[in-house]
Amino acid sequence: MGKLIAKTAAITLACIIAAALLLFGIFSLFFPSVMMSLTDSLGMEGACASYTVSVYDKTGKTEDLALAVERSYLAGHYEDAAKYGVIFLDSEDFSAFCSKEDEKAGSSAQYLRGSSAQYYTGIVAVSLYECSDAGAIDIAFAALGDAFPENNAVIYLATAAMEKEDTEFCRQILDRLDSLSPVSEDADKLADFQSALQQFCA
Repeated sequence: MGKLIAKTAAITLACIIAAALLLFGIFSLFFPSVMMSLTDSLGMEGACASYTVSVYDKTGKTEDLALAVERSYLAGHYEDAAKYGVIFLDSEDFSAFCSKEDEKAGSSAQYLRGSSAQYYTGIVAVSLYECSDAGAIDIAFAALGDAFPENNAVIYLATAAMEKEDTEFCRQILDRLDSLSPVSEDADKLADFQSALQQFCA
């Protein structure tokens, strides 16, 4: 009798587990936004980042793409951040999206992380660097134009290289800095940054 009860319980448990896995698979495949919210609320950063990618793949919306890039970067999923980041930077909506984000965030947020365009370009450049992609420097410098604002994409990239004590890469950045001619109000910022980077590479 006892063996029969144990066998029945085991079968029941197996059915419950199978049903749970089936539901998990269904929600993951057809309702990634639900799983994204669930994993986010549970603090599961890696899983949440993966679901943000699934959400974008399903919707194709620019705001979902931006979230996928950011959450992948923050979770250390650099391959996804780089892959989808390049798509984001090349999208027709990138500038308009960043302008709206800056309007919503206000000046205080821009001071802390830079403008949205510099922030997103910076994290994409860092992700490419983490993936050993030579295009990281080109993408970061392309975001500067004739300016050198606070917390720009090149600073993001250089900071990542400095944290890894990658002096060779920092010297490549220094070489590129010599070709910049920013507007006068940014010249001091550039000079200070060059000096700090030179000291690191010495």
